[in-house]
Amino acid sequence: MSIKVLLLCGGEGTRFRPFSHTVPKQLAPVVNKPVLYHILEALARAGLHNVVLLTGENKRPFREAVGDGSRWGLAVTYISQPRPLGLAHAVLAAEAELAGGPFFMYLGDNLLEEPLEKFLAAFKKNRPDSLVLLRKVNNPQDFGVAEIQEGRVVRVVEKPQHPQSNLALTGLYFFSPAVYQSIRNISPSARGELEITDAVQNLLDRGKRVEYRLLTGWWLDTGSPDSLLDAGHCLLKTVKPCTRGLVKNSRIKDVLHTGPGSIIENSRIIGPVCLGAGCRIKDSTLGPWVTVGDGGLVIQSSLENSILFPEARVKNLSLSRSILGRRVMLSGNKETSGKPLRLLLGDDAVLDG
Repeated sequence: MSIKVLLLCGGEGTRFRPFSHTVPKQLAPVVNKPVLYHILEALARAGLHNVVLLTGENKRPFREAVGDGSRWGLAVTYISQPRPLGLAHAVLAAEAELAGGPFFMYLGDNLLEEPLEKFLAAFKKNRPDSLVLLRKVNNPQDFGVAEIQEGRVVRVVEKPQHPQSNLALTGLYFFSPAVYQSIRNISPSARGELEITDAVQNLLDRGKRVEYRLLTGWWLDTGSPDSLLDAGHCLLKTVKPCTRGLVKNSRIKDVLHTGPGSIIENSRIIGPVCLGAGCRIKDSTLGPWVTVGDGGLVIQSSLENSILFPEARVKNLSLSRSILGRRVMLSGNKETSGKPLRLLLGDDAVLDG
């Protein structure tokens, strides 16, 4: 069975502001690599090589970042969904590129710990009309929820006020061609969108077979600043020690990963910490849970649980749970250097004093 991937990278990223004003949320860096790259690597490992990448009106940043996908051994084609009319509508927009065949739908701001191979193998072996990936959550009322019986899904409900289970739909679905008709059978929801949850329910109403698998590792929607920090936590745990730069008069505890040309002077590193290429850290304390992008500069500062995009610069400040966009320039003073601040600043922001 040949299965294509529908990788959804549309949406306006309103929860990811101010960063989404200048970079799509799927291209935001986690451990110095765009979220989307982590996904493409996972697809390639699973042998899912044909990818239809759906964007909003602006394809350019995705084309520039991904190209034809050949660096991952993938074949990537592009389509657009000018207006966000729902996930199910996105499927219809991609139907021609998917050749009307089975496919794996993956929301482009989701990351998960478990490999995709076992889920793909189950879909190919059992050939259900849908295989949905579920995760137990503490707040099911905020998700689409699946109700199960005897190993199959019997009902799905979008954000129910009184959930009958704690099994959330994760935004990763395998579908047979039967879903195209189910989408044509449904109507827009109250928010004016064709909901993929309604399409799955229509499959059930038509007597189609919907199976599920439970995720047991972490699953993250990286579409907000806090969830991007959470993703940094999870992925930093997988980073291996590697020092390709220079470390002078500094103390290193736990895992440090540096790119080529980075320099650490008179500083304390509490891992896990990941530095890109050409970074300079001087008279500072970094960590734990810190990522600094290529060309980053940190002087006389303290950073923990934070992400600095490339070329961000910080001097005389203490930051915690912060995200700084590209080329941000921050300069504090003696009064501010000892007080941990939480800052979420988009590209090219400048703060002095």
